[in-house]
Amino acid sequence: MTLLPSHPQRWLALIALSVVLGAGGNLLHIPASLMLGPMFAAIAFALRDYEMKANPGLFAAAQSIVGCLIASSMGPEVVARFAADWPIFIGGALATLFVAFGTGILLAAFRILPGAVAIWGSAPGLATAMVLMARDSGEDFRMVAFMTYVRVVMVTLGASALAMTLGEESSAHAVTTASQPWFWPVAPIPMLATLATAAAGLFLGRLVRLPAPNILGPLVLGTILHASGLVESFAVPRALLAVAYMVVGWGIGSRFTIETIQRARTVFPAVLVAIAAMMGTCFLLGLGLSHIANVSIATAYLATSPGGMDSIAIVAASSPVDVGFVMTLQTARMAAILLLGPWLARTIAKRFVHPRAADQSAD
Repeated sequence: MTLLPSHPQRWLALIALSVVLGAGGNLLHIPASLMLGPMFAAIAFALRDYEMKANPGLFAAAQSIVGCLIASSMGPEVVARFAADWPIFIGGALATLFVAFGTGILLAAFRILPGAVAIWGSAPGLATAMVLMARDSGEDFRMVAFMTYVRVVMVTLGASALAMTLGEESSAHAVTTASQPWFWPVAPIPMLATLATAAAGLFLGRLVRLPAPNILGPLVLGTILHASGLVESFAVPRALLAVAYMVVGWGIGSRFTIETIQRARTVFPAVLVAIAAMMGTCFLLGLGLSHIANVSIATAYLATSPGGMDSIAIVAASSPVDVGFVMTLQTARMAAILLLGPWLARTIAKRFVHPRAADQSAD
């Protein structure tokens, strides 16, 4: 009988594999490789049935640093652009919501997935909330989680590939970290401002119960500080940023357990096709948005991508795109999901209640 490696050995092996994959992708100039490498390493370990979940506090800290990094691209010009072009941002956010829930309706209507699982699993954001609502409604919440995180992985890979091939924005728009040293020296004031904003934003985001508070709290607070001129720039050593990307990648990859994969085995091809169709439709939306808003195709697609905000933020920050535009529309979409998502999901789900679940509730 093969003995499982001890817990410390597993973590050392996970870290080593993450570094190798992340560094290899970085050498090949793959956007977000420092997150993608650890994500695939975590998937490999999860499929070996190794419990490798990062500490929730560490995961929250990693997301908060990413939020501050993105805030450095959200200057006064971004606020002015939203004020001038708000119909574009709101319209893009609602269009993405329509595509996502439309995909779920088709999956449910053709009975590819049981009950309202397809509706909860197609929602582009608030993954934890959708999983919990699916559980409370008596649906298979593990299938919802599976569909959600498969979509996050596919969207992240697609967005990374598209950004690498089609990114055309001026470097003035991109969040560049290559100029930062790996360890030291880093300008002390920007680094202290980054750490303080990350901590305060994380606290305030949870205090006011923002959706995705780990990243949105520091992002909103950092944007206010940067746009008002109170903080000129945010900066951290590239090594710390790489660790943050690694932890975010682990958080995504560790969701793919053997139990979940086995449970979803029969519908896996259909889920892949549905997510690919959703991505393709969002790409068409991006083409239209690119023309209307006068931004690159890569920027428009990242803005409309139905993936997780933290993963899209990392891809955008690692790519030659207009990060401010991407994150403004993603934030608008998050607000739309917060206001309309739960109501839409419940309303649509009632139309597609699994017959067996309906019979049980009648009893």
